[in-house]
Amino acid sequence: MTTITENIFGMRIRRVADVIKEQGREAFWRTGINLDAKLTSVVISLYEKDGQTSSELATTGLSRQLIEARLKQLEKDGYVTSRRSVDDARKRAYSLAPDRRAEISRAVETMIDFEKVYEELWREIGVDLGEAVLKLERALHAKPLLSRLCAEFPQYNNLIKVESNEK
Repeated sequence: MTTITENIFGMRIRRVADVIKEQGREAFWRTGINLDAKLTSVVISLYEKDGQTSSELATTGLSRQLIEARLKQLEKDGYVTSRRSVDDARKRAYSLAPDRRAEISRAVETMIDFEKVYEELWREIGVDLGEAVLKLERALHAKPLLSRLCAEFPQYNNLIKVESNEK
């Protein structure tokens, strides 16, 4: 018998994301890459353009707060260094640590290879999940879940709390 928690879409997505995260970490560690795989989006951005601030790195799609937390971890682990930004002394600019470049290069190469593995996985399951997720994200921005819920089940229209700008 299938339980409701097995059918909740968000829980399914989270489970798959957790599996990918854990398998990615294992692949890194077992191939001699000590970099935590969850930090690769920031590392790849710095690999492509060194010397970025946390605001500039926010183009990865992660929140600035999450980027800053990851930068702190990367700096603590010795993968990045920071200095005052040349453009704005109030900000810090982050660069890849020179003594970690070889490992970072291997991590980036592995991530590129993972993309090829994903392509094969998409063929195996019959869906380009990468493209499907991008379409899903665009659709949700165009019409949020609440709008969809109210359109499908009008009774929710009477339950919605209206945000007030008055204070």
